[in-house]
Amino acid sequence: MLVCHCHAVNDARIAQVLAAGADGVRGVVRATHAGTGCGSCLPVLRRVCAQAADERRRCELASPAAEDEQLAG
Repeated sequence: MLVCHCHAVNDARIAQVLAAGADGVRGVVRATHAGTGCGSCLPVLRRVCAQAADERRRCELASPAAEDEQLAG
């Protein structure tokens, strides 16, 4: 899905940037320039970043290492 029309940034690119270590919306903006044109994509950009963060948390909680940490803690 195309998120930022001004800079042709799609949700796959946002996910890629986040997976590479970008720090949320600010990191995505720095890496892609999404949101720096007209700004109408910022609500969608925030939502995509929040969904990616939620997914990352779910994956971390479901990993065996997380279970070991919970048992040890």
